[in-house]
Order: sequence, then C-alpha cells, then structure tokens
Amino acid sequence: MKKFFLFTFSVIFLFSTGYLSASNRASKKGKKIKLSNFKEKAGDYVGKTIVLTGIVDHVCEHDGKKMFLVDENSDARVKIVPNENMAAFKQDMIGETVEVTGVVKEFRVDEDYLIEMEEKIKSDSKEESEMHMGEHKGEKEEHSMEDQMKQVNNLRKKLKDSGKEYLSYFSVEAVSYKIIK
Repeated sequence: MKKFFLFTFSVIFLFSTGYLSASNRASKKGKKIKLSNFKEKAGDYVGKTIVLTGIVDHVCEHDGKKMFLVDENSDARVKIVPNENMAAFKQDMIGETVEVTGVVKEFRVDEDYLIEMEEKIKSDSKEESEMHMGEHKGEKEEHSMEDQMKQVNNLRKKLKDSGKEYLSYFSVEAVSYKIIK
C-alpha cells in the first residue's frame, strides 16, 4: 500500500510539475498582437506578455535603452525598452524586422502629474540660472523652459479634450527579441 501511495504521489507530482512548466512557457511566449492594433488593445494587456513584430525605425543613440517599432501598412509606432536583464539595443538594428516578446507597460498622465512637471521645470530653470550666473553658456539647451511648458500645456489640452481623468501611454518592456530574416 505504501508503494502504491508513493507511486501515485510521484505521478501526480511529476504531472503537475510538467503541466505547470508547460503553462509557464506558454505565458512567457505571450499573445501575438499586430503592431497596427497595439494602441487599441494595449490597455487589455497591461502587465501581460505579448509578442509584436515590426520594423525598427529608431534606436536611441545615447544609450540604446529604447527603440521604436513601426508597421509599414499603418502609422502605428510602439516604444520598446529593454528589461533590466537585456543589453542595450544597437544602432545596426534600424531597418530590421524584429519580433519582440515583452510586457505591456502603461504610463498615466493626469493633472497631478502635470503640476509636478511644471514645478520641476520651474525648479530646474531656477537652479540652471543660479548655476550659470555670470558664466557664458556655450551649449544650446536641449529643451528650453518655454518648450517644456508648451509640452505640459499640450498634454493638459489633450487631457481636457479626452474627457478622462488621465491619458495613457503604452510601451513594451522587452524580455527578448529576434531579428527576422
């Protein structure tokens, strides 16, 4: 009887372990979504693994920590960032068709966030002015305070026009990718 119980327990354990690992592999693979439909479907997949295929049209030159995928048959464009275990994306990927597996992330912009942005812009501008008091600025600033405030105001208008309490911006945190030949 002990042998039968031990055998039954072992079979159940092995079956459950095999079953769980198979379902984990399936969830890591993710649901395949067309890039052209990403914007409409992204909200349903926040925190979930998906697979996207597209053409790399930009890789950040500074650190390679973001790239954008586009679809040649639509105006879809999706931001992809590597997870903490991935190396940076490389410039030679531009123009390549890639399949990315990753987790959908949502960034929300609401009125509180816009107020924080304004305060930070004003604070950074004040610190910048104090640091450069009497110094000659040789480099052109990437984004002037006016430009940054215009961005905040544009976001505020989009928020108001949307009729919602927040705007959602979706991206994909890549777990892996492969170049499709």
